[in-house]
Amino acid sequence: MSREYLGRGWSFPVRPREDDGGVALSEHERNITECIHIILNTQPGERQMLPEFGCPLQDLIFSTNSSGTRHQAESMVRSALATWEPRIDVDEVAAKPDPENPNQIRIHVGYTVRRSNNHQNLVHLVQLQEFIGAD
Repeated sequence: MSREYLGRGWSFPVRPREDDGGVALSEHERNITECIHIILNTQPGERQMLPEFGCPLQDLIFSTNSSGTRHQAESMVRSALATWEPRIDVDEVAAKPDPENPNQIRIHVGYTVRRSNNHQNLVHLVQLQEFIGAD
């Protein structure tokens, strides 16, 4: 069974192919994972031709690492992925403080690729201001 329906595009970050024959590409589940990272790393308004694209996680940069901030991050991620990544169903989003860095939130995203019913996971890090959380 062909997996072409899962997509193919430039790899992220953009880099040359190893054989110097153009731009490296990603495909299938890897392409979906890279697209999710692009969505989560893009602040709405950064793309001039598509100003609504992205996830406003950078709005949290001056927030404390509290349960309210983490809940807000979860909501932002769910909304952005539902809007911008039609190839997946988001199963879970859990934002937790990073045990090694109190100024960082670890966002665990579990999702299912719709066409293949393949479950995937990823972790996205959000850096906050430099003071300890509220709880």
